[in-house]
Amino acid sequence: MSLRPLMITAAAVALSLFASLANAQCCAPPACAPAACAPAACGPQYVEKTVCVPEMTTETRTITVTCCRPEVRQKTYTVMRRVPETHTVQRPYTVMVPEQRVRTVSYCVPKPVTRQVERQYTVMVPHQETRTTTRRVCRMVPTTETRTVCECSGRWEERTCEVPAQPACAPACCAPASCCPPACPRTYRVWVPEVVKREVQVTVMRPSYEDVPCQYTVTVCHPETRTKIVTLCEYKTEQRTCQVPYTVCVPQQRVAQCPVTTWRCVPEEKTCQYTVMVPYQEQREVQVQVCRMVKKTVTVPVCTPCCEQSCEPCAGPRHCGWGRRRCGC
Repeated sequence: MSLRPLMITAAAVALSLFASLANAQCCAPPACAPAACAPAACGPQYVEKTVCVPEMTTETRTITVTCCRPEVRQKTYTVMRRVPETHTVQRPYTVMVPEQRVRTVSYCVPKPVTRQVERQYTVMVPHQETRTTTRRVCRMVPTTETRTVCECSGRWEERTCEVPAQPACAPACCAPASCCPPACPRTYRVWVPEVVKREVQVTVMRPSYEDVPCQYTVTVCHPETRTKIVTLCEYKTEQRTCQVPYTVCVPQQRVAQCPVTTWRCVPEEKTCQYTVMVPYQEQREVQVQVCRMVKKTVTVPVCTPCCEQSCEPCAGPRHCGWGRRRCGC
């Protein structure tokens, strides 16, 4: 798709917007001018100007391109081929052969022997005893004491305050003083506390300790020696012998015939073909889009300053519409 129509259309749209903006700014009367400075006395003037417009053209150019073409080549290489060779060798090895044997083993056997023996032992025989002691008893005794207490004997009081009324005739920013009603009094009740201290008689329970005699029964154990007959078991050691069979492994030397395969490397020549890409250069013609700036004469509006019109003087300086140039009436 060519870019030339799009660029020409964009330039035309920009020129039309430029003319519309100039016409709107020139013909609008100043903010401070009276009704006599109407757009009828102020109008745009058109002049010719030269502008550069982009123009797309197609050109044919010659370029150098590097290409690659396939080329088949042949080479000779040497490979090592492995040839197996088998032969037999003798290898000695050791074998553990089991052998049964018998040996005499001596061992000790404990033999129990019992006998009666008279033994004395001590036992603790319990019996009860009555003992006398004293214990401390706590009793609560009522006692009268004087204490100071605080009482709240307050009262209600009526107080008056002035509440400003809300204006209803007009907003607060612009209502006159005569429109808003005056402040109205308001009465409310307030509790005024008053603390009074006084002394009162109170009865409290105070602990009173007293030692009181008492009796209690305890169980006491006394040692007592007694005699009894017990059976004792004693062990005596007795020597005995026995025949124990066991197995031992005896090493034996043997010779085995083992086949062994060895590999011998034999050189061998081989030929193969391979393809390589050989670069070369060639000239080609291609179509290229070229953008050039072409001079073009267009008509554009020019603003006439409002200060040069026959308008009545205004209160101060103002700005012209198109060039934003400051001037005074």
